[in-house]
Amino acid sequence: MIKFLIYNEFQKIFYRKRTYIGFILIGILIPFIVGAIDNGGSMLEKSIYGQLSDSFFFVGSLINGYLATYIIIAVLITHMPFLSTIIAADIVSGEYSKGTFRLYLSRPVSRSKILLSKLIIVYLYTILLMGFFIGYSLLISVAWLGTGELAVFHMGLLFLSKDDALIRFLIAFLTSTVVMLTVSSLCFYISTISKNSVTPIIITISTVFVGTAVSIIPIEFFQTINPYLFTGYINSYLSAFHDPIPYGTIFRLIAVCFIWTVIFLGLAFNHFIKKDITD
Repeated sequence: MIKFLIYNEFQKIFYRKRTYIGFILIGILIPFIVGAIDNGGSMLEKSIYGQLSDSFFFVGSLINGYLATYIIIAVLITHMPFLSTIIAADIVSGEYSKGTFRLYLSRPVSRSKILLSKLIIVYLYTILLMGFFIGYSLLISVAWLGTGELAVFHMGLLFLSKDDALIRFLIAFLTSTVVMLTVSSLCFYISTISKNSVTPIIITISTVFVGTAVSIIPIEFFQTINPYLFTGYINSYLSAFHDPIPYGTIFRLIAVCFIWTVIFLGLAFNHFIKKDITD
């Protein structure tokens, strides 16, 4: 039964135009960014080298596909929470607004399975979107600019080898996807208590905005609570490019996001199961 429900939900989102908005935006925007990096490579290299260029002579160029991908992630990662809410915001609230639940929930199928099938689709969409974002960025950047050592800033200028860079991008994908799944879970929960598709997006993005502000404001109270907020890990991909990799921070990220995800899903299922079908 659950397979049929998942397939049914897949068909619903497959024929919705909004499903492809995030993929289209990423597909169009990234080549422009890579082209801009290619054209402004000399200025970018000067900013990376800084004062070192006055004391050392450098051979070759730091501008390559790995660096371009790193920059793209840094620029666009803060916008991914919005794209990850597109499906989650509508998948439940859309059925409320259309009134289809009055017929749907009257059938002999448990509400928990119905909601679970919707959640699985939301998670699959989020994972595919993040995979496309980082994978497509890497593919276009490497095809355009080639490969080489990846130069990043951590305790100074850090150079990562070609093979090491790919592993770091994989870790960046995993850590950032965990955070986006938590964002999707929050939006999914708001969708179960809202009768329109706009409110879940507004509340979710507002929560991310406030949480991000808390993470960067240098106030002692904010710095104390920030490690326990999932919003403080939006830029967690950066830890994947530290040397050594801070696995303790990554495990804490996973634990915090897992706890918040369980809370959001528990509230969502509790509300949906108890909801009056006539509302």
